[in-house]
Amino acid sequence: MRQRKIENTAGDAEATHGKRRRKVLRRWLGWGIPVLFLAWMAVLAVSAFVAYNALRDVAPLAGQVQEKIGSGDTAGAQTAVDEVASKTGAARASTGHILWRGVEWLPVVGDDLRSVRLAAAGADDLVRDALKPFAALDISAIGPNEGAINLDAVRSLAEPVSEAAAATEKVDIELSAIDTSTLLAPVGDAVGQLTGAVDSLWPTLVRLDELMPHLPTMLGADGPRSYIVMVQNNAEARTTGGNPASLMMLTADQGRIAITQQVSTSTFSNGRPTPIIPLDEGTETLYGDRVGRYSQDTTMSPNFDETARLIRAFWQEGHGDPGVGVLSLDPVALSYLLGATGGVWLPDGSQLTAENAVQVLLNGVYFKYPGETYAEKEAQDAFFGAAAGGVFEKITSGSADIVKLAQAIGKASSEGRILFSSTDPIEARAVEGTSLAGPLPEDNEKKTALGVFVNDTTEGKLDYYADMSVSATSNACQAEDAPTFTTEATYNYTLDPADVATLPYYISTANYFGKGNKATDMVFYGPVGGTYVSAEVDGEAEQPDVGTTDEGRPAVRIRVFNEPSTSHTFKVTFAGVAGEQYGPLEIVHTPLVKDVPTEVTQPECG
Repeated sequence: MRQRKIENTAGDAEATHGKRRRKVLRRWLGWGIPVLFLAWMAVLAVSAFVAYNALRDVAPLAGQVQEKIGSGDTAGAQTAVDEVASKTGAARASTGHILWRGVEWLPVVGDDLRSVRLAAAGADDLVRDALKPFAALDISAIGPNEGAINLDAVRSLAEPVSEAAAATEKVDIELSAIDTSTLLAPVGDAVGQLTGAVDSLWPTLVRLDELMPHLPTMLGADGPRSYIVMVQNNAEARTTGGNPASLMMLTADQGRIAITQQVSTSTFSNGRPTPIIPLDEGTETLYGDRVGRYSQDTTMSPNFDETARLIRAFWQEGHGDPGVGVLSLDPVALSYLLGATGGVWLPDGSQLTAENAVQVLLNGVYFKYPGETYAEKEAQDAFFGAAAGGVFEKITSGSADIVKLAQAIGKASSEGRILFSSTDPIEARAVEGTSLAGPLPEDNEKKTALGVFVNDTTEGKLDYYADMSVSATSNACQAEDAPTFTTEATYNYTLDPADVATLPYYISTANYFGKGNKATDMVFYGPVGGTYVSAEVDGEAEQPDVGTTDEGRPAVRIRVFNEPSTSHTFKVTFAGVAGEQYGPLEIVHTPLVKDVPTEVTQPECG
């Protein structure tokens, strides 16, 4: 009996101990798991906070890197890029740990968490593998110094550009795997911004990667290299800008760039009986053969390669070797460049600045030299030549602020005010598909472009007093059958009737229309592969003067007559192809003296 009692006591103790352990376990399960869960959530919250703050600071710091690289502050650039790298590294570390990855399987928020992690990693890769190699470069060593570009310094750019292109391509591939349509708005917007930036950066770097080894050749390393530069006059509108009245030849030789010749289109054989070279069929149908008979009309076509061929043919006939390519810009672009170079002194003792260039070059010069005599026309040509030449001389002398210069070129390019065409296949590929090659893309894949182009047929400089606004709509994202694309444009002729009598001859020659009156050809282009449907002018149905296919697109031309202080509104509709995929809708237009406001409406598009 004694032994059994002892055994029972031991059993009771063990049972009591087991109950106590189970009670502790239940208490741990009841309180420990929530505590661990809360701790886990706290770690995620802190990680998200760190990632957000780090990525938020990247953009302004990256801007500092750009400024320091451009100014030649190599030490400052390296310090700044190290700071950016610390931010992106923190974002990457805070989203790359096992606790973060462990919740990426959760519904609703899991995709967002994974996308944030990939975006943080992508930003870090971009900074370390694409931006950091540039920070060690001394851009200021490129020059120009004493009028010459340092060709060895140019050659040194090839490797970091190649590294940056490869790194950006890798990030582009990784980000393309993210489906932004399923993400919460803040995350989707952030990832979309990064993806968009990489999508636009990578093609540029690919082009640069191909071009950089060729750049010394462009700068005359293998012998003199020449390019025609023409300045389009927006006061007499043409499709890609205006009348290309002033031209010069830039020649690079062993890194030294100089203006070797300056001419005006009046020196060419204009008014010839047939085009100087055969025209594209669409060009001749829409704009007439005058595009090839008058050098002043070579910019009527949106095909800048054709314009360049025509200008080179006129130059070769009248002045010899036309060089390798053609660069075009307008006085508005020149005003942007003057912001980087500083003012230019002109032969009459006046100074051309960023603030007055547009008014002086597109209007004031004609009040100073009305153009009624041959001497006044020559004075005009000399004035334009001195203005354009002065800007380029400042650029080639190295006196321009390189950061401001890059920003000015970027702004002018985005507005369609700088164009380039080359007979060199490497140079041609470098601009292919960009705004530098011309306003109309070759297909509808990346963007569905609708064109609205202005051509003055008055013989004058009255488009200085004009402005335009354009809107476009499409149901391409919701149409079951062939989608429609509609463009509406309002063209305003703002000349005050009271000022007509004071207009100099060259602004309003009155050779074909009454003084102060003007004629304007409005040309509308639809999407690639589309068809023309209908047109209205001022609310009334309109039969276009001409309709055809140009650049693979339906295109129509409508001519209107404008009296001072009047407006015309145009509405043109095209149809697309049923079942075809169309990229985002975009408006391309003639770069006028004033900015052209645009508005795009594409219902139910992501």
